[in-house]
Amino acid sequence: MSAAPHHSQRPNKGPTMKKNLLIAIAVTAAALSSTAFAQLETRCFQDDQLLTRELAAGRNAWARKCGLITAEREVYLNEYAEYQVFTNGCYSYPAVPAGSSCRFHVPANESANCIAGLTRLGTCVAGCFTPSQRVDFGGRQLPVPDAYAAGTTHVTALTADAQLGALTFGDQAIRSFVAGDTQEDIFLLQSSDGRNLEVTSEHPMLLADGTMVKAHTLQEGDMLLGSNGLTLFLSRVTVFNFKGQVWNVRPASLNKTENVMSAEGFLTGSVRFQNEWAADAYRLSIREDVDVSGL
Repeated sequence: MSAAPHHSQRPNKGPTMKKNLLIAIAVTAAALSSTAFAQLETRCFQDDQLLTRELAAGRNAWARKCGLITAEREVYLNEYAEYQVFTNGCYSYPAVPAGSSCRFHVPANESANCIAGLTRLGTCVAGCFTPSQRVDFGGRQLPVPDAYAAGTTHVTALTADAQLGALTFGDQAIRSFVAGDTQEDIFLLQSSDGRNLEVTSEHPMLLADGTMVKAHTLQEGDMLLGSNGLTLFLSRVTVFNFKGQVWNVRPASLNKTENVMSAEGFLTGSVRFQNEWAADAYRLSIREDVDVSGL
């Protein structure tokens, strides 16, 4: 585990300042076509990548001023360090990659002129593990950057037919590794049996009843689901400030259950839960009806 010299007993559950150099995807629609999904990937990873929270807030203020989002939506996006993106505009225009659908420069400054003809696509956000955290890759517990450096192609995750009380695992092909430089609060989750996991505030964690929640909502006494199928009692939740890289994995599978992985003995969601599924009323087959109020 990485050092945490200034832990507080209870985390501050509010948003923290961060600088994201590689940003994953979050969508506001319940479902996207393959074309729209590809557009969203391009926006968040290439031609509309806003590197600071200030730029993200500037984009949202501009979108609100121009009637593209509501004031309430602006507040929500700023709270979670997300920003609005569009199908036909981006920040880097005209320097766009081959195949990009970007045709307009979309500013990140409220004072900029409005643009007609933009279509909303989704939002971009980030959040991951600190680099020392070990994830199960084909039965081997490896820090995510080590798995990336080794050219690992599969991550261990639940199978599509896994059920509470009968967890089953398989190897899922990795579509991509996600990494980013950040400075933000990290949540250290400690279980009563001695397990420890360090994650960003938005990281998805699986409760013992099958509910997926964000890490910043957890507190002492909560019950998480371990990769051995047993309940993990949280004995302590602390927070410390971290500056450096954070990592996560995006499996190729679009099945929600097959995106639940084992990290330091905890069951946790892949980057897809923070991104393209963040606003989706998804269901996991390990529970009859998954509560997504925490996400």
